[in-house]
Amino acid sequence: MTALIGARSRRCMSCVLHGRQRGNALLVSMIMLLLVLLLAVVGMRVATLEARIAANMVDSQRLYETADGTLREGERKLLEHAVALKPCNGAGTPVAEGSGIPCSVSDVRTDSIGLGTDFRTTKAKAAGFQKPDGYWYPRYITTACPKSGSATSALDAPATGCTDFYEVNAQATEKSQAQACGADALCLRSSVNMFIK
Repeated sequence: MTALIGARSRRCMSCVLHGRQRGNALLVSMIMLLLVLLLAVVGMRVATLEARIAANMVDSQRLYETADGTLREGERKLLEHAVALKPCNGAGTPVAEGSGIPCSVSDVRTDSIGLGTDFRTTKAKAAGFQKPDGYWYPRYITTACPKSGSATSALDAPATGCTDFYEVNAQATEKSQAQACGADALCLRSSVNMFIK
């Protein structure tokens, strides 16, 4: 009889131990599941952030390529004719129409905007760019003419072959019209020296 009681008590003891072990296993598995879920959420947030960064880099590169292409178009239009540019007739005058000779928007040395840019008045829309759009305009800098080699060269009139210097400003924007340079528009600038025939 004692042997029977001892066997039952051992069996009940193992039942109690197994019950506790099953509860611990459930707790450990819930903690592991929570950690895996936390890692998955962090992984998804990192992937989303990287996708946003990549999209912003692509947009920035598109704006830069458009602004650079627009700048090159403006330079090419200036150098195509190799004649001194006349000043534009006012704020509404297009800088370049079709294949015509462009006009100079202002003189850099006397312009009230100084080293700034102003795409809101007179500009040319670059051909071949859509969303982002490109705009450009030239400004006159100065003219340099060689003097003759005589002893009175300071009094002589300039010889042939003067060089005009122009500043070309270009911008790319996703907006439907030209914007001020900044958050809505990427702007680039170059200078062109043009040998006048």
